[in-house]
Amino acid sequence: MSGLVSIIIPGYNAAETILETLDSACGQTWRDLEVILVDDGSIDETAAIAAAYPDARVTVIRTENGGACRARNIGMRTAKGDYLQFMDADDLIESHKIELQMEDLLTGNRETEVAYGPWHEFRDLPSEPTSHGFSAGRHFDQPMEWLLASLEEGFYLPPHCWLIPATLVKSIGNWDERLMQNQDGEFFSRVLEVASSIRWVPDALSYYRSGNTQSLSNLRGRIYTESLLMAASLIRDRLLEYLGDDSSRRSTISALYLRILYRTDPSDREMVDRVWSEIRKLGLPPRTLCVGGKRFSQLKAFLGWHLAFKAKSLTTR
Repeated sequence: MSGLVSIIIPGYNAAETILETLDSACGQTWRDLEVILVDDGSIDETAAIAAAYPDARVTVIRTENGGACRARNIGMRTAKGDYLQFMDADDLIESHKIELQMEDLLTGNRETEVAYGPWHEFRDLPSEPTSHGFSAGRHFDQPMEWLLASLEEGFYLPPHCWLIPATLVKSIGNWDERLMQNQDGEFFSRVLEVASSIRWVPDALSYYRSGNTQSLSNLRGRIYTESLLMAASLIRDRLLEYLGDDSSRRSTISALYLRILYRTDPSDREMVDRVWSEIRKLGLPPRTLCVGGKRFSQLKAFLGWHLAFKAKSLTTR
């Protein structure tokens, strides 16, 4: 079996973690790969550490700061691989992750199928996970059903869980550089829209590092909520097109906005009202739909969505 895999890593001020990430990428049992580190205008030693890495398969591209999406797009334009593996500069993947997913993809329609696997969250050592983020995957012959299932069941995947044919990525275009939040959700909704099927590879394990204060997912405020709304609306439109005349599942899509509402500052009444407006257009889903933590789930099961959010806003003042 053969197939060049391009591992694309955007990096910004990642000097503390980039060496470990490069070790993880270059230590793959699938040896036919290239690693492209796009340094996004770091002011620390990220680029220097990567440039000194003793593996000829590593290429370092230095660019001015423009965000992770722009850096990934630069990496994609440079990549020569038949398959693309995205990683962030603090991510890790199991040594046989790519090999297992390649073995699965090379037995099927290699240009239109994508593979994904489980992930664990860790803080210091991947061997000591702080949580098992997701491990209950399955195959999907209708890829958009994966997206609906993720909304219904409350799971999500970091980008490095996936392995994607390059031809498929070329057909959907670049990462959306307008987005500051949920760029991966928007990007992979386009992947799912054109893929022929999704393959679950249960031993292809990825690790997500928690506690990174620079992580975009930790950022809050109006500008980031605006980005979440833009991403949600783009994903919503694709799901509505997929569902067509099937109105019975429209309310599932409102999970996109309920999750935004969950992290929106309740004192920002204008933004709260905007999010509720989008939810009303789609309808409220059953209370069993997963949003928020255990305490909030108990509140909505007992009080319903509206009162649960009111109760949550009182506790966060």
